[in-house]
Amino acid sequence: MYASIILPTFNERANLPAAIAAIRSAMGERTDYEVIVVDDDSPDRTWELAQELGEQDPRITCYRRVDRRGLSSAIVDGLSLGRGQRLLVMDADLQHDTTKVPLLLAALDQAPIAIGTRYAKDGDVGEWSKKRLFLSQMATVACQFVLGIRASDPMSGFFAIRRADFLTIAPRLNPRGYKILMEILHLMHGPQVAEVAYVFAPRIAGESKLSTRVIWDFFLSLIELLSRRIISARFLKYGMVGASGVIVQYAAFYLIWRHFVGDEGATALAIATAACSNYLINNWWTFSDRAHRGVLDIVRGATFFLVISGTGALINQAVTWYLHDKRALVLYAAMACGILVGTVWNYYLNLDLTWRGHARPA
Repeated sequence: MYASIILPTFNERANLPAAIAAIRSAMGERTDYEVIVVDDDSPDRTWELAQELGEQDPRITCYRRVDRRGLSSAIVDGLSLGRGQRLLVMDADLQHDTTKVPLLLAALDQAPIAIGTRYAKDGDVGEWSKKRLFLSQMATVACQFVLGIRASDPMSGFFAIRRADFLTIAPRLNPRGYKILMEILHLMHGPQVAEVAYVFAPRIAGESKLSTRVIWDFFLSLIELLSRRIISARFLKYGMVGASGVIVQYAAFYLIWRHFVGDEGATALAIATAACSNYLINNWWTFSDRAHRGVLDIVRGATFFLVISGTGALINQAVTWYLHDKRALVLYAAMACGILVGTVWNYYLNLDLTWRGHARPA
């Protein structure tokens, strides 16, 4: 059967030729496959090299994404573009064992999805630090326990899936963060899983994408899936950023502005400082897939954000005093309702207006 091998890339120019050569070696004399490089407009011009490799080998194609970023969405885009009846995802950094590619594709004869696992017999995480191993194992246990996923390595980025099964769940995928396999397994409702053990190799060139932000994204995505998407991971991020703004506001008031302009002026400047902090963190984290880049883009986005936040504050106050004046709720409960309504108002308007011009899959 024809197979599509998906390589999501970002700044992998140094690794890509060796990765392509390793795939060719693993596939041997087979010609019934294609390699799709999905590149997020890498500054090191990985996409340019992929296009050059494609000119030499028609089995290689490159999809350069200039309007969005994110590993999970890159994988979903690549899977959607794949023409093969069997689709396989792996990194281009040579940390996944390319010799296992034929085994993963063949395993789809017995199961709808096959996973390259570091935690089965004969598998290993290689040279990971104790911290990284602990975080990975903690995330794995969380997936298995919270979502009921029956796989030894649901966080793997090395897996294969039948195209027909992928197309069935594709409309319900909400790709975000780094671990799309977790969501795929969850949406497939406990599928039969074939596992192929492999040893995770050290990175040859480039930098690992693992960061604290990735870890946060994972746990927020876990909450989203557990709540059946009633609570979105993006909204949770927005709420957490809003809470950080309260701390910033108090800190700015007492540590900075109060010493220069007095209480009234300090209050206004502290609110403005917190609002700017909220915008910057939301742009970097909450809406990272739609992030404003460039001075004009950021100024425009910050202006929209501040105006919307101002209207949200007025709505917050109106709801609070309405509920309190009508004696429907005590003041603290009324304030909580006002905060909730104002936050929801701010979130959806910012989603549709502030970051609308950069709309792309999360």
